[in-house]
Amino acid sequence: MKISLFKKYLGITMGIILVSFLILGAFLMSFVTQYWTNTETSKVKENIGDISELVSNAIDTSNGHIWISDIKTWDLISDYSKSYGYDLIVTDSEGIVYKTTRRDNIIKRGYSIDQSAVNSLIKNKYYEENEYTGHFYSDTQICVAAPVRLQVSLSITTAGYVFVCSSNSISWDMPRQIFSILIYAVIAALIVAGFLTGFFSYSQSRPLKQMSKQAKNFAKGDFSGRIPVKGKDEIGQLTMAFNNMADSLEKEEQIRRDFIANISHELKTPMTTISGFIDGILDGTIPKEKQDHYLAIVSEEISRLSKLVTLMLNLARIDSGKTTLNKTTFSLPDVIINILMTFEDRLEKKEITIEGLEKANGITTYGDQGMIQQVIYNLFENAVKFTPQSGTITFNFEVRDGRMYFSIKNTGKGIAPEDLPFIFDKFYKTDKSRSEDKKSMGLGLYIVKTIINLHGGEIIVTSTIDEETCFSAWIPENKEKQK
Repeated sequence: MKISLFKKYLGITMGIILVSFLILGAFLMSFVTQYWTNTETSKVKENIGDISELVSNAIDTSNGHIWISDIKTWDLISDYSKSYGYDLIVTDSEGIVYKTTRRDNIIKRGYSIDQSAVNSLIKNKYYEENEYTGHFYSDTQICVAAPVRLQVSLSITTAGYVFVCSSNSISWDMPRQIFSILIYAVIAALIVAGFLTGFFSYSQSRPLKQMSKQAKNFAKGDFSGRIPVKGKDEIGQLTMAFNNMADSLEKEEQIRRDFIANISHELKTPMTTISGFIDGILDGTIPKEKQDHYLAIVSEEISRLSKLVTLMLNLARIDSGKTTLNKTTFSLPDVIINILMTFEDRLEKKEITIEGLEKANGITTYGDQGMIQQVIYNLFENAVKFTPQSGTITFNFEVRDGRMYFSIKNTGKGIAPEDLPFIFDKFYKTDKSRSEDKKSMGLGLYIVKTIINLHGGEIIVTSTIDEETCFSAWIPENKEKQK
């Protein structure tokens, strides 16, 4: 059976309140019982001195035996004890019962009090017992005893002992009142807690229900829903994180759609071109003298498709987390020269000036050579693509503080400020019109950033509209070399 968060909150809160009151009631009853016992014991101990003195006035002794010498005084003692709810037991010095104020089949004249009680009285002023142990009456709650002293000849001697047994049990009126108060308190607390917990649970669970609903919509492809953020607590932070996730998912979905549209165009265009030219050659539509020209176009389109497939494979390998770095120390100028040679025709065609290469002389780099070459290739290709006719591309290199810094800057129209935060995102393209960025899939800079991060470095971009754009990065130097 499905139990909602609201019911869980409510059940747990009610359970905690109930258990808390049960524990409180147990402690309270224990406290009341102990308080009554201590109070009753103190009261008996306060009275036993007077009782012992009255008993000493009512008895006499000779040859170790005692007897009631003053009946009126004994009757007064009996009435006194009954008014307090006491049972009196008078024994001789050996603990043998002589007189009691209560008729009993067991404790009667001649009954021998337990010797441990007598021995305690010999050593101490009082004997005190707070629970029934079989020495006295079955309903005895408290028993306090004291010696009865008489003057015999010229000395004071212990003629016997008087045991005051209190059968007063704690009144059940008080526990009933306490229990009634607890019941009312529990009911009131449960009602108040029910309302408060219900309100709190609803307010806390409502965003979670909304998240669950929106998550189901996300599964259906609808990323438009957002949840109002109320408060800055954990639920509020979770709501904000959920909304941020929704924004990211919506953005990723839009990028995915753009990517599908882009890749469909990128695949369709060269394939259509290739198919058209091949068919034209095969059916004779294209004359033989022009076939080489169109075959060159077909070759270029095939190369473009190959690059696209390679880019997608690299992306899949990076995203899968299976990329491993094979770090070595290599010459950076050699890598740059090889890259420039592949762009020679395009550089000459656009009359682009290359500056700053002399700063790379003698610089060695520690990293995965193939990946670093991919980084510089992608950045340089990007720079060539957006550099205007007769523009300039400037390299800059510097080794300091255990890092190798490099940057590639090109003149041109620059990148809009609103595009800069997303420039390294996967499938993101600043040229929405495709007027200049016709062959890009929006993956090159994403791969660049990923490779730099894999090396433990960082890359940033700065741009000034209608002036220049600069990509600056750094990667750590070889630590062993630094030592």
